[in-house]
Amino acid sequence: MTLRAQLLVLQVVIVLVLVCTTGLVASTLQERQLREAYVDRMTGVALSVARLPAILDAFDDADPSATIQPIAEVIREASEVTYVVVTDDHGVRYSHPDPEQIGRRVSTDPSVPLSGQLWTGTQTGTLGTSWRVKVPVYGDAADDASPAPVIGTASVGILESELRADLTDDRGWLLGSLAAATVVGVLCAAWVTRLVRRRIYLLEPEDIAGLLETRGLTDALRSQSHEFANTVHVISGLLELGRTEEAVAFIERSGYGGLLTSSAVAPGVRSPELAALLLVKAITARERGVILDVAEESALDAPTTSEASALHTDVLVVLGNLIDNAVDAAGPDGRVRVLLVTDGVHLRLRVDDNGPGIPTNLHHQVFKAGFSTKVPGTREHSRGIGLALVRRVVDRRDGEVVIGSGDLGGARVTVELPAGATALAGHVSSAGEATT
Repeated sequence: MTLRAQLLVLQVVIVLVLVCTTGLVASTLQERQLREAYVDRMTGVALSVARLPAILDAFDDADPSATIQPIAEVIREASEVTYVVVTDDHGVRYSHPDPEQIGRRVSTDPSVPLSGQLWTGTQTGTLGTSWRVKVPVYGDAADDASPAPVIGTASVGILESELRADLTDDRGWLLGSLAAATVVGVLCAAWVTRLVRRRIYLLEPEDIAGLLETRGLTDALRSQSHEFANTVHVISGLLELGRTEEAVAFIERSGYGGLLTSSAVAPGVRSPELAALLLVKAITARERGVILDVAEESALDAPTTSEASALHTDVLVVLGNLIDNAVDAAGPDGRVRVLLVTDGVHLRLRVDDNGPGIPTNLHHQVFKAGFSTKVPGTREHSRGIGLALVRRVVDRRDGEVVIGSGDLGGARVTVELPAGATALAGHVSSAGEATT
């Protein structure tokens, strides 16, 4: 998946998670508020019915329902509830939306309101499952010192189906708002992805890693230029003093007579890119107090085909990262040795160091992107990249990479990349001599 796709998918997922979470929370709060509003309305209606003088007086009539039923129906229609049911102290109905239910005992337990308490909840009755409120109906007290007796109950409810219908109607605008927010979020995610890509010049992670490597080479060349300038000043001073022999000896001793060519580092490596890489890595290693030498049997001719050039480019990535890791592991006064040979079928490169080595249990983990055994420091942002790039190149070319122990006492990393005769301009015989 490209970086652009990763950024877009990640942001869209974030937008969807936030929108869905917001929708769920808003829907839950909306339902809670609607139920609370219905409870307040039903409680008010039930208490009004329980305290209505006409209904209280009707409890003493021979046929209480004749008075209570018409009043209850008027109140039900005016308050837009499903039912208003009034019962006596035994739970026998005096009113009901279905007249046939009058005179029958209620199908749910009336004990809570008959005990003088208000009850709220969901129950299934003759009309279906409803959200309801039940309150006690009090009669007249015998005297001022006696409590008023409970003579019946007043129950007011609304069907759950009607409640869900109201929720559905109210959720229409909520779902529309969430859908609009999702569209805006996705468009913004696409815009941010495009902006980020433009800020990094449409580069992929592999390209960025390559730029980091190039920056390292540039720093190394800058250091080489500074060091070379100091050497030139010394030579110039010796010549002005007329000490020609000392100047020549200084040039030979410092190695700058041949350091600007590949012969001083890797005489057998005639590939310009690889020779330049080994030259720069030797300089930067020396600045860090590490000796980097290339095995004498190392040999590789310059590429003459596009396939060979592509292979050498991959070798640059592998070799550069392996050397950087080896130099870091070796540390000051350390030593790193490089071997680069080919038999015409396989190109083999090996990097040894005298560092602490890589524990066996980490041989596979070190190739994972972001994994590093190094102590965090100023280059922490680039940790865990080098060996991951090495593994990527090796896998792409169906090669092999092996971690072991080297002759220097530290880690040895050996990489073999398949290369046919057309991929290499020359090869090295089993005896180590360069042939073409």
